[in-house]
Amino acid sequence: MKKAFTLIELLVVIAIIAILAAILFPVFAQAKLAAKKTQGISNLKQVGTANMIYMADYDDLMPNGWSVRADNTHRWSTLHPAPATAVLDGWEDPVIQSQIKSAWAEAIQPYIKNWEMMNAPGQSAAGFIGTPSGTYAAPVGITFNGLLSNYSATAVVQQSTVPMFWTGGGNQFIPGRSMSNPSLRCDSTGPCVFNPAGHPQTGASTGANHSAFFLLGTKVWTYGDGRQSGGGGVIIARTDSSTKFQRAGTAIDPSVHQTAATDPYARITTTGFSYWATTDDNCDTAPLSTAGSRYVCFFRPDRRQ
Repeated sequence: MKKAFTLIELLVVIAIIAILAAILFPVFAQAKLAAKKTQGISNLKQVGTANMIYMADYDDLMPNGWSVRADNTHRWSTLHPAPATAVLDGWEDPVIQSQIKSAWAEAIQPYIKNWEMMNAPGQSAAGFIGTPSGTYAAPVGITFNGLLSNYSATAVVQQSTVPMFWTGGGNQFIPGRSMSNPSLRCDSTGPCVFNPAGHPQTGASTGANHSAFFLLGTKVWTYGDGRQSGGGGVIIARTDSSTKFQRAGTAIDPSVHQTAATDPYARITTTGFSYWATTDDNCDTAPLSTAGSRYVCFFRPDRRQ
C-alpha cells in the first residue's frame, strides 16, 4: 500500500518550489534582457555596416539626415515615412516620395534589405496616430546622428568615438516613421552641413542652437533602468561601425550635471525622462567650439573623447 503525502510534506515541497522560483525568475528575466540587448547590438551593427557600404558608393559621404523640398528647404525637424509608402495626407505625391527616398532610412535600405533591422528588440511602439490602415509601418527605433548629414566620413576627427546610429528613441520605436536625432538646424535654403566654426547653413538664423535634440516623451534607457543596480543605457554604432551598449542618463536628478561630451543625456529626471537644457548639452567651450558654434556635444563630428 502506497503512503500518501502528508499536508506538511506538501507544504514543504511548495515552499521549496517558491524559493527556487524566487531565485530563478530574476535570472531568467536578466537572461531575456541580455538576449534582447545582444540582438539590438547586432541590428545596429548591421545598419552601421550597411551605411559603410552605402558610403563606399557615394564618395565617402554620409546619407542625408532628412529630405529636401523642391524649393531647397530642409525637413530637418520632420518625422519621415518609413518606408516611403507608409504615408500620411500630404506625403502621397510621387515627387515628395522620391524626396523621402533620399533621407537616410530609405537611402541605406538597398544595403540592408530588411526594415525589421531598424529597431532594437524590446522597444515598445510609441503612440503615433495616422499611418493608413493596411500600410506596412516599419518599427524604427534607430535614429541617425543628423550632425553627420551629408558629411564626409574621412572628416570625422575620431571615427571610433563619434556616434553614427543609436537608439535615440529610448525604450520606444516609432511605427512607420524615421528621424535624425539630433538634427542640424537648417532654417534656410541650400546646402546644410556641420560647420565647427559657425552655423551649418549660409543665411540661416544664428540663434543659440545650431543643432536640435528631440525628445519623444519616453524613458531614455533602451535597456535597463538607471535607478537600479547596473543602470540603464542605449546602443550606439560609431562612425567606424563599431557597436556597443553604453550607460546613459547616469545623473538621475535634474540638479546634477553629467559631462555632455560623454553622455547623450546630460540631465534626466528621477523617472527616466530627459531634462534637456541648451546650456548643459551644447558645447560652447574650447576645444569643441569656436565663437558662435553651438552643437550637441556628444554627437559632434569633431568630438575627440
